[in-house]
Amino acid sequence: APPGPTATLDTVLGTPAAGTWARAQLRPLEAARPTAGLETVRTWLRADARLPAAAAALGISLPGARKRLTRAEDVLGRSLLTAPSAKYELWLAMRALGSL
Repeated sequence: APPGPTATLDTVLGTPAAGTWARAQLRPLEAARPTAGLETVRTWLRADARLPAAAAALGISLPGARKRLTRAEDVLGRSLLTAPSAKYELWLAMRALGSL
């Protein structure tokens, strides 16, 4: 590595390339109907991907939160609730855009 300051996660996520990647990751959720949308996934990620905490934060039942995340999975074409999961990519994308 060249001499100089060590890159941090925030430095990497603050690059224009990371912003472009992040917007592409989140675009399907932004375009989806509200119950499969970005806010549900953001709340779930803020709750450390714990469904009971996300449901409580959203003010809905546990089955309701699970249904919303299942719809988000359909929109994304990727898993959120079972491994392998897209949750880390979405967390990084939201962090890159300053929304988490």
